Amino acid sequence: MPKLDLTDYEKRIAADHERQCRCVQTMHGIWQHCPVRKCRRDRACTGEMLVSAHQDRKVRIQRELGLSGKACAKLPQCIATADAKTFAAYSRRLDNLNRYLIAHPDETLRTYDRYLKGRQPPRDTANP
Repeated sequence: MPKLDLTDYEKRIAADHERQCRCVQTMHGIWQHCPVRKCRRDRACTGEMLVSAHQDRKVRIQRELGLSGKACAKLPQCIATADAKTFAAYSRRLDNLNRYLIAHPDETLRTYDRYLKGRQPPRDTANP
C-alpha cells in the first residue's frame, strides 16, 4: 500500500474518531457540566482535543497494525483529563453509539454536524 493512502486512511480514522467522541458528549448533554466554557456556550462538545493516557491501548493496537497511532490518541478535553470512573461511563456510551451506527448504517449525525459547522451560505452565492 502506498504511503499516501495510509496517510489519507489515518486522516479518515481521525476524523471519524473525533466526530464520534464529540457526538457522544453532545448527545448526552455533557456539555452542560463541561468545565470548558466554549462547550457550554456552543451547547455542544467543541472544545480542544488532547492526547490522553486513556487511549494508550488503542494507540498500541494501531501501531501494531502499522499505523502511526495518532488517529485515535486524542479525546475531548473534559474526557482526556477525567478520572477512570468517568472515562468508563464515556466508553460505554461510545460503544453504544458505535453499535447503533453499525445497526443503522444509513443514519447520520446531522445535528452534531450542524453544531460544528453552523449554517453556511450556499457555495454559489456571494458573501455579503
